[in-house]
Amino acid sequence: MEKRTMIALLITIVLLFFFQMYFAPKQPVQETPQAKSEQQVQTKTDEQAQTKTTGSLPQATTETPKPAEAKATQRFLAETPLFKVTFSDLGGGIESVKLAQYKETVKEGQGKELIEDIKPYGYTPRVFKTTNGATIDDRTIFKPDKTSVNVKDKTETIIFSGTLTDGKRIRKIYTFYPDKYTIDLKVEVEATDADKAMVDFVVISGTNPNSYVFKGPFTFNGKKFEQIEKIEKDIQVDKGYTYAGLDEGFFAFIWVPAEDSRFPLTVHKADNNLPVLRMAMDKGMATGRLFFGPKQTEALESLDINAQKIIDFGWFDIIAKPLIWALNMMNKVTHNYGIDIIILTILIKIIFYPLTVKSSTSMKKMQKLQPIIVKLKEKYKDDKAKLNQEMMGIYKREGVNPMGGCLPMVIQIPVFFALYKALSGAIELRHAHFLWWMNDLSAPEDLFTFHVAGYALPIRILPLIMGVTQVIQQKMTPTTADPMQEKIMLLMPIVFTFLFWSFPSGLVLYWLINNVISIAQQYYINKKVT
Repeated sequence: MEKRTMIALLITIVLLFFFQMYFAPKQPVQETPQAKSEQQVQTKTDEQAQTKTTGSLPQATTETPKPAEAKATQRFLAETPLFKVTFSDLGGGIESVKLAQYKETVKEGQGKELIEDIKPYGYTPRVFKTTNGATIDDRTIFKPDKTSVNVKDKTETIIFSGTLTDGKRIRKIYTFYPDKYTIDLKVEVEATDADKAMVDFVVISGTNPNSYVFKGPFTFNGKKFEQIEKIEKDIQVDKGYTYAGLDEGFFAFIWVPAEDSRFPLTVHKADNNLPVLRMAMDKGMATGRLFFGPKQTEALESLDINAQKIIDFGWFDIIAKPLIWALNMMNKVTHNYGIDIIILTILIKIIFYPLTVKSSTSMKKMQKLQPIIVKLKEKYKDDKAKLNQEMMGIYKREGVNPMGGCLPMVIQIPVFFALYKALSGAIELRHAHFLWWMNDLSAPEDLFTFHVAGYALPIRILPLIMGVTQVIQQKMTPTTADPMQEKIMLLMPIVFTFLFWSFPSGLVLYWLINNVISIAQQYYINKKVT
């Protein structure tokens, strides 16, 4: 029986590593910047994807004219109760979006920035086209119809007017709402069918500092939601798509085209790994909505496009979402997600208690049968078939299930991974305070850090306590292992402590409480069975 338990534990460890390696989004390798000017890099990006997006368009063969090298001279602020948006007069685009109700980090009080380092773009949306083999874009100085916007109780609009680098007129019109994370966008370009304009949306960088959650482009066509983890080549999206966007992890950008502006879309990767949503305008005008906000159910449902699908926990979605719902319900009373995790753990242990009793009882019986099993192994050491037959006869006669001790662990593995995904990606747990120094349940605990010879060594209390409880639980669990197997099993708490060292503190808290309750249950069962 003990061998099966060891196998189950080893499988759990392998699954943890496998999940971390293949199912948690990977951090892309950052390419080395080339010795090019900002505009040269962007010109190459435009040339590579232009004909792939609309086959009738000629490729650019010359560099962008000198006016495209203009620099921003002024910034303009639009402020609502939900975010602050900074515009640049270069291109009349959005340069920064900071959320008012979410902080950048636990220790920093400034608002969460949703537009990351997107050079050489610098702003979004960016408009360009090709005419007679030359790439024309909007990197010119625009003029707004007002210097600032302060949205309080009614909608407000700001209009940026300018020209493309070939002198053709262009306008970008933005409308803000006091109670929405959306900005209405209208782009008007003086164009003909021969030189269709392209619109690029670029918001997040190509790196992923948090490997626990997905980061990258996504699309939804009304039926299927798709996360794009790798962009090895341009991905064409049919113009019938409902929305497309860029996922930052806890936050997202979503482009929602109007019914008359569902133009073909290309998911493109720029030279420096930037994921780009590139829209081909079949007319001289495009309209839609820009969503900059948290991946929070109510905010996404307000878009009325089934945008809540971007809250996706992969294979364990069907388990993770009910767990998050339960945590949110309890939080209305406790106002502390750490306490909610403890309560949820207790409820899970209560649900699995009948299986735990059966497992412990089975292992106790197996322990009592061990002397008989040892004799049978000695007697039939040269006849495996007869040995298995005799052992199965004893198990049947004594009412013992050889797999009974492993069943609760196997059943709890999906719950564990669902919590792993939920606690790593649920916006509700981002910067959620528990007690004292544990102020972010979605991230590893950070008591303090030693710096030795250029290396950082974080000191974390929860994983250490969890490792201790793992040892106690292991000592209390009935075993049929020989001395060598017991020594090997002593390594398990060390391995688990090492694994959990970099896990979100909310997940470590769950496993710690799970161990403590298991110890109490095992103590009670041992006394009862004895």
